[in-house]
Amino acid sequence: MHNNEKKVLALKYRPKTFSDLIGQDIMVETIINSIKMDKVPNAYLFSGIRGVGKTTAARIVAKALNCNNGVENLCQNEMCEHCSAISNSNHMDVLEMDAASKTGIDDVRDLIEFSKYGPSVAKFKIFIIDEVHMLSKSSFNALLKTLEEPPGHIKFLLATTDPKKLPVTILSRCLQFNLNKLSHNEILSQLKFITVLTALFLAIIFLITF
Repeated sequence: MHNNEKKVLALKYRPKTFSDLIGQDIMVETIINSIKMDKVPNAYLFSGIRGVGKTTAARIVAKALNCNNGVENLCQNEMCEHCSAISNSNHMDVLEMDAASKTGIDDVRDLIEFSKYGPSVAKFKIFIIDEVHMLSKSSFNALLKTLEEPPGHIKFLLATTDPKKLPVTILSRCLQFNLNKLSHNEILSQLKFITVLTALFLAIIFLITF
């Protein structure tokens, strides 16, 4: 709790569950229903402008797939071991890769090799690939083979700011969501909420101190 208080606001108030995602109602409803009906696709693709919440959405989906409490009771404050580890980016079955810095075929081959083994502690082994459009042509070709016939325990969560740069063969194998840019009113409402929480927190600290 103490460490969480020292985080910058952007991290401290980063959405933890589907209910925290503002302005993405259709996407949230679709994903929740697919998980509840056990009809989860092999890969999700989240696109949108920088800062709209693509990687955050991917992590929430990873939690929903592996949470001990299930998608309908997704951990919020008291997190299970899986949700806590995913939030801290240190879950052994959830591999995050930034394609902007790892564009080569060797990086994707390592990922594919890792996918051959079943999950160690969770239900699914999940790969989150950010800025996936930055992968090289040979990397896409290697990734495509795994996307075509993935093991049942593997799920891919891809994020990109430029989906037009992805090969059609990759796009056709993903359930695609374009995250909406928040309206000014939605941003203002969230800022007011954070301001009120911060003011209450400071008031409590003042009362305890003095």
